[in-house]
Order: sequence, then C-alpha cells, then structure tokens
Amino acid sequence: MIEGSRITTTVNRCSMVDLTEQVQRLRADEFGRDLFTIPAFEMLLDLYTCRGRQPRSLTALTAVSSASERNSQRIVHRLARRGLVKLRRDPNDGRRILVELEPAAGELLDRFFDRLVELVAVPPASKPNEC
Repeated sequence: MIEGSRITTTVNRCSMVDLTEQVQRLRADEFGRDLFTIPAFEMLLDLYTCRGRQPRSLTALTAVSSASERNSQRIVHRLARRGLVKLRRDPNDGRRILVELEPAAGELLDRFFDRLVELVAVPPASKPNEC
C-alpha cells in the first residue's frame, strides 16, 4: 500500500489485456502453473491478442494452455460448440485443424476488458480494515 502519494495512470482496453497477461504469468510463477488453471481463458486470451496472426493451429493453441494437450483439445471443442471459436481443416494440410476466434467472442472479450477498465478507473469506496 502506498500512503501519502497519488498514483496517476491511464487505463484502456489494451492496458487491461496486458495487465491480465502479466497477472496470469505472475500467478503461474508464484503459485505454480498446475495449482490454479484456467485453460479456456488462456486460449481465448491467446486468440484475442493474436488476432493478426490467426488462424492458429490446434497444436499451437493447446500449447498455451495450462491443461494437458488432450484436455486442451476437449476445451477447444467446447469453445467451438459455444460459438466462441471456429474450427476448420487447413486447406494445405488436411491433418491440421485451424482455430479462429469468432467475431462475437472478440466482442465479448472487448466488453470484458472494457469492464475491467471501468473497475480500475472507478474503484469501489474502501472500507475500514480492508486492503
């Protein structure tokens, strides 16, 4: 806690995405990658931040997940059933599956990070004896 100082910062969607990625790494470094896992969000975050490099192969996407490859593949298929990602065969290599973030999922993540901006920009009134 910093007392007696005023911290000024600008927050926006990009800074919240960056902060989220840093929090993910910090959590994994401090607590271990196997203790607290959120593989579906890890994969969605990867697709969201790599929109310019889509589609991603299923293998590359499962590598960013904290779950096993088999469980990661199951999660990707659940994400597809919920309409968050689109799966298709690579036209150059029929054995390879490509994964893309659906536009609606990108909008959902935009709203999520915009809400984070709102939460950080207008913190709730602090209560006594709370951090």
